[in-house]
Amino acid sequence: MGIQRPGKFLNLLNSQELGQQIWASAKNVGVTPSHGQYGSGANPVIPDYIYPSGAFEGDPRVAQDGNGNYIYYTHDLRDPELGKTKFMITKASKNGTDWQREIFNPALIQNYQLGASGGTDKGAYAISFNYFNQKGIMKYTNYKRYSMRANTEFKLKNRIRVGENLTVSYDERVGITNNDESNPIAFAVRMNPLIPVYDVAGNFAGAKGANLGNARNPVAELYRNKDNVTKGVHLFGNAFADIDLLKGLTFRTSLGIEYNLYNFAPFTPLDPESPEARNTNNLRVENRYDNSWTWYNTLTYNRTFGDHSINVLAGTEAIATYDYIFDATRSNYAFEDPDYLYLNAGSPLGLQNSGRGANRSRLFSLFGKVNYSYKDIFLADFTLRRDGSSRFSAANRYAVFPAASVGLRLSELAALKEVGFLSDLKLRVGWGSTGNQNIPNIYNAYTLYESRPTENHSDINGSRNSIVPGFDLVQFGNDRGKWETTTSTNVGFDASLFNNKLQFVFDWYIKKTKDMLSQIDVPYALGQATIPYTNIGDMQNKGVDLSLNYMGRALDGKVRFTVGANFSTYRNKVLKINDDPSSIKFGFSTRLPAMSATKVGEPISSFYGYVIDGIFQTDEQAKNAPPAFGTYNRAGSFIFRDVNGDDVITSADRTFIGNPHPDFTYGLNVSVGYKNFDLTLFGQGVQGNDLFNYMRYWTDFNTFQGNRSKRMLYDSWVPGKTDALLPQLRSTDATSAQVSTYFVEKGSYFRLKNIQLSYTIPSVLQKNLGLGTSQIYVQGQNLFTITKYTGLDPEVNLRRSGESGQDTHLGVDEGAYPVSRNLIVGLRLSF
Repeated sequence: MGIQRPGKFLNLLNSQELGQQIWASAKNVGVTPSHGQYGSGANPVIPDYIYPSGAFEGDPRVAQDGNGNYIYYTHDLRDPELGKTKFMITKASKNGTDWQREIFNPALIQNYQLGASGGTDKGAYAISFNYFNQKGIMKYTNYKRYSMRANTEFKLKNRIRVGENLTVSYDERVGITNNDESNPIAFAVRMNPLIPVYDVAGNFAGAKGANLGNARNPVAELYRNKDNVTKGVHLFGNAFADIDLLKGLTFRTSLGIEYNLYNFAPFTPLDPESPEARNTNNLRVENRYDNSWTWYNTLTYNRTFGDHSINVLAGTEAIATYDYIFDATRSNYAFEDPDYLYLNAGSPLGLQNSGRGANRSRLFSLFGKVNYSYKDIFLADFTLRRDGSSRFSAANRYAVFPAASVGLRLSELAALKEVGFLSDLKLRVGWGSTGNQNIPNIYNAYTLYESRPTENHSDINGSRNSIVPGFDLVQFGNDRGKWETTTSTNVGFDASLFNNKLQFVFDWYIKKTKDMLSQIDVPYALGQATIPYTNIGDMQNKGVDLSLNYMGRALDGKVRFTVGANFSTYRNKVLKINDDPSSIKFGFSTRLPAMSATKVGEPISSFYGYVIDGIFQTDEQAKNAPPAFGTYNRAGSFIFRDVNGDDVITSADRTFIGNPHPDFTYGLNVSVGYKNFDLTLFGQGVQGNDLFNYMRYWTDFNTFQGNRSKRMLYDSWVPGKTDALLPQLRSTDATSAQVSTYFVEKGSYFRLKNIQLSYTIPSVLQKNLGLGTSQIYVQGQNLFTITKYTGLDPEVNLRRSGESGQDTHLGVDEGAYPVSRNLIVGLRLSF
């Protein structure tokens, strides 16, 4: 059981500071400041009320009756007097609402497990039950799971063994769309600090008033989403049998299954306080079912001939997957009580059904492997597999992937056996190829048409009382698609020194991927439909992995310790995209053009935009520079670099401005034990990668109305401020927010991922209490992070899980859910 807490928050303006920023932005372009909330005086004045806009006490629109009720208050979005004579009356938050602190809270995490195991020489069993409940550090988010796991193995006869591994679970999840500009994290950053969480009647407040922006109340969003639970039932496991056919010859068959059933019924209620309020509510019910089975069969032969030993394996593997989704939607619900929310309660006028055909895929493999050893000095293995995938057409369905490796245990050679400090030394060399067919579009090879009443049914007979079903294109096919292949070469060694106290592992590798599967645009003249995956390019990764571990004792053996470190580095380079070496493949667009691009010679998904070379200090300096975006150049403006040297700043001056791939990653493990106490630490670091802080688009530039960063107010240029980070505040500046190096930050960090202190109950006390080995422990997770990144968390995850094209949009922070700092207390008991 433990407590989770959020980490750092962005440094945003309060209500008074935001007014100062707005006033300075207007004055710097020669405009008399005027604002729907702060007024039009020489200085911004925070009103008593933001709805009605800019109202003060004594205004008849905020009059109260003898009981203190507001006479002209309404919360009815359909009230024709709303915004005229009636209002969702909202007081101004004069000190400023800290929206980040409003959506994040300390949260409880619980994990309980009960297990039992036992057996004889004829069989063994293990069974366990688990309950896990994690409240999210973001309000009203959570994850709950109940699970059971069972493992059994029995010896039926001397030559036959059977067993199974099975896990069954049920879970419930309430979450948010991660790393997305419309999630509560992004709204908490964008929301105007003048807006309180609640209005005068205790209902949620919003940006109905003038000049408050279009962000939605993130607390309201989270609260209204609290009953939108994704429920899942999961079954995962396999059953196996081993049969010893002859001496050294064993047959093994294994049948595995994965089964998932999901139910999700998100209700989208009315949000009357929002500036772009929904005019209707709706309920969508989605049921999804998927399963997969894997049948694995092998024959294994082991034999030793004097100093030679051989192991031969041959087998087959068959995998089948199936998934099906049905969803239905209705709207205009009279009541928003969760007990009332079912499909038939909604209006049939808002009825929508969707049920695509089931997705099915198949994968079949034949494989063989030979392992050879001579005196445990020379080691070799050879593997050959033939894989076939239903994702490709019959002509390209199968591919062959060989692999081989050899090893030489140098420590067994006579010349090195006498080296006292050398316990083991093995040299390894390997080469092999693997295939990838795992693309989201399982029917990629085929052009598909679909019958859709709202899209392609029409009255082609002109009778005005009949509809003829039709079909139209929904997917382009690619019957020439084939396996993506990665060929690897690696050289390494394993060394153990000083009686195995010091262990060292080193690997150098180079991986070349050819025929990469990716989507490329098709001409609009061909129509609009799902784009197929095409083998378009080649890529290379070259790197080094190494680890070092030392085990020992100190203080006359009373203190035991282990220290370990690992280090990894790689260099990624795109070798080919298509036949045009200057071709660029862009990633996702946001409010900004795509900031990620892939080009031959560059790392995949590098950042692409303009280079900022500082800020013009004088109009004369700006006048002598290449003109940028019309009349943009002036004192206090960004200096955009003329990359191509044509003396004018245009889109042709965009270039690669950052690399999301790290120079290296590293980790540190420490374990120290003294008597019954044990202390373990694990730290993780990333060095040299860049991150694109998209949140700066909202906080640092003149974009949508809403809050801004303190950096924008206090680090923008004014005459004489040569160390400014941002251009001069100007309300008319719609140019400075171009994709540029300003958004690119160093993403390096070191994080203490885990620290745990445990105490093993003394054996005498265990015996008296009837216990086996038992422990009490205290654990901390993510307790501190060392980084210069200004966003919420440098450990930026993918944009949205499950979406295709993730590898073309790496390291972009659009409002990612930050990791929490956790403090956990636990107890392990055995009987």
